[in-house]
Amino acid sequence: MKIYFDYKKIPLNGTVVTLGNFDGFHLGHQRILRETVAKSNLLGLTSLVMTFHPHPRRLFGADLPIITPLGQKLSLLKKAGASIALVQPFTKAFAATPPARFIEDILLAALNCRHVVVGYDYSFGRAGAGDISLIQQLTESRGIGCDIIPPVRYGEEIISSSAIRRYLAQGNVEMAAKYMGRPFAIKGRVASGAGRGKSLGFPTANLYPVSSAALPAFGVYLVNVCTGGCRYWGIANLGNHPTFPGGKISLEVFLFEFEGDLYGSMLAVSFIKLLRTERKFPDAASLSRQQQQDVKLAKTLLTKDIMLKLQRI
Repeated sequence: MKIYFDYKKIPLNGTVVTLGNFDGFHLGHQRILRETVAKSNLLGLTSLVMTFHPHPRRLFGADLPIITPLGQKLSLLKKAGASIALVQPFTKAFAATPPARFIEDILLAALNCRHVVVGYDYSFGRAGAGDISLIQQLTESRGIGCDIIPPVRYGEEIISSSAIRRYLAQGNVEMAAKYMGRPFAIKGRVASGAGRGKSLGFPTANLYPVSSAALPAFGVYLVNVCTGGCRYWGIANLGNHPTFPGGKISLEVFLFEFEGDLYGSMLAVSFIKLLRTERKFPDAASLSRQQQQDVKLAKTLLTKDIMLKLQRI
């Protein structure tokens, strides 16, 4: 997959274009990508995904937690089969583009779009004035094909990025995983911590999520961790460690059956199940005893729930 950050530099080959933020890259987004790639193969054209950075709502001041950082999103788009990813810098000047000009100058002139695929709720142009009815009208009048993809549901609920953020905030990472088609994960490089985990008998690898990241509810989770091409089960505490106040929000990961130093290593931490919410303990000894119980519970779940172990890796 080729990545561009300027629509004016896209080669003038015929394209099938899909557009969206694709935050969380959930099952609804995945269906849109499947349709886009299938249409491009059918027509003998290039599949192109146009996404936006930063998220439009963040540009206009909304404190919107981001589920999939840009690098992770691009990796998912590549796995989905996109040939080109256009990461459009979302500025106030770009946001002011009228819908008709967007179609004419960007989709047609710059991207040589022959067919467009969008979700049922897509909007575009100045103040989001362009809805699916307008995009159908504008593309049809210019000889561009247009597919509108209906919502994907889980039960009665439409799968959406907003729903995933809500489930994460509740600590319901299992529902978030069902909507995303994979466990929610935080990726980062191990940094130095306070060293308390080792003294408590549970040496941890510490990650510090960026402030814009969508995070699950603070607590202790059963996690599956990928590092150095290997996978490990473990537990992780996400939060602000109230027993030892001070410092920023951290993810402290304890791996089962691992020996070695992870400092400086890249970790991908997949959240499988909430074991308990974060709470303050009266002293270090009480915390250590609770951590022993957390490890015991996690290992019991892995031993008893074979399907959990098979499905989540």
